[in-house]
Amino acid sequence: MTSTHAIREDLAGRAIEQRPPRRTYLSGAPAPGAVLVPPIRLAPAGELIAAARRSPLYEIVQAQVGWARAGREVEPDGQLSVEGFEELLDLMDESVRRAAARSEEIAQSVRRFWDTLIQVGILHVDGVRSLVWPGPCAVALAGADDEGALAAWRALLIAMLDRWSGVGQGNPEVEGLSTNLLVFLYTRSERVVREDLAPLMDPRAQAGIRFRIDVLSHAGLVEQEGGDVWISPLGTFVCRELLQDATGLVIPTVGCQLDADAGTLLQALTVYRVDYISEEVSGWLAARSVEHGVAEICAALPEASPMARRAGLDLLAGTFDTAFGTQGRRALMSLAEDPRLGSLAHNYLTVAEREQVPVPGRAASTWALVDLAAMSLQAGTPPFEMVHTLGYVGQPGDQMARLIGLFGDVDHPWAERVLDAMIDHHPQPEVVEAARSARARLGTRAAVV
Repeated sequence: MTSTHAIREDLAGRAIEQRPPRRTYLSGAPAPGAVLVPPIRLAPAGELIAAARRSPLYEIVQAQVGWARAGREVEPDGQLSVEGFEELLDLMDESVRRAAARSEEIAQSVRRFWDTLIQVGILHVDGVRSLVWPGPCAVALAGADDEGALAAWRALLIAMLDRWSGVGQGNPEVEGLSTNLLVFLYTRSERVVREDLAPLMDPRAQAGIRFRIDVLSHAGLVEQEGGDVWISPLGTFVCRELLQDATGLVIPTVGCQLDADAGTLLQALTVYRVDYISEEVSGWLAARSVEHGVAEICAALPEASPMARRAGLDLLAGTFDTAFGTQGRRALMSLAEDPRLGSLAHNYLTVAEREQVPVPGRAASTWALVDLAAMSLQAGTPPFEMVHTLGYVGQPGDQMARLIGLFGDVDHPWAERVLDAMIDHHPQPEVVEAARSARARLGTRAAVV
């Protein structure tokens, strides 16, 4: 983590979690690997650098690289003389030249752009001879290595975003504005009406937002059509880098679980968008046969977390696609006879399949009830809400007390947490007492083991 790039805390959280955030990531950032982060889909490097090379900003950069190719005289610190600055302006759009002639602020922006090209290594200053040449990043940009070219362009775009956002320039009213516009568009999966980005601002402020969107578009980071604006694949790539740099986290990409074991895959899938799951699982299966994939998932289910276990059962059942086919269904029928997983697997079977397997016993059914409550807690449901929404409240107290009492005989790793929720939040005294007794039995059994 080198800089937060003036990204807003709420936007960083929403962008990382792809939902309203449940924690902070800039202040009190979690340690790398401490939280599961949903993946994003990135375009291949070749497509991204091709898009970059089509942007107007790239054309301007290449013009300046070409201008410096023969070596241009500069001050020892790399600053341009008056004549050199005029030559530099000649490489710009006519609109930029006119604006720089009218406004010292615009002229200073052009000089800062020059400074940024030197900063990131696209231009190199030979202080001894007071000459500027194309730098190593200019060579990378023109090379055949797509990854190297993209890394060089990414460095420039991030530096330019910091410049456009006034990072470290002491103006809190505008600091981070351009970058936060980009991060906001990153959080949206659809087009946004450009005028809706600043609906309550005065006309001058709205014009400022439009100008910043146009600048982002000029750099190829966003796309516009009519009155709509949305983040481009290049913008998604750069925004991911900004968020990683700001938080120290690694934001995974779809396809990153190719070499993972089944347990790691299932745990990762708990935070995946549904429309990414099939792609990830197909890549995982490409490295093994369906038969081996089914066996690995079945072996991982007993020790998986509740949400990961549900993801594994969904895969075998074909909830998302038919990748595991009939072998997945047969595995479910075998699991239906398991003393712990039997009731969970039984719930996925068709009527015809259920006729071919035994009805789950009380132990398996109780284990499934604990697992369902545990999954709710793991998903972040407050314990009070879990107790009330899963139907444990509003039933006859004696019946519910008997049911909760069974939880003390269940060999489930989350049983204590589920019983603690019942003790703390169930409104009926007899149920609370049953939960206390069950909790005590769990503790006694753990001590014996």
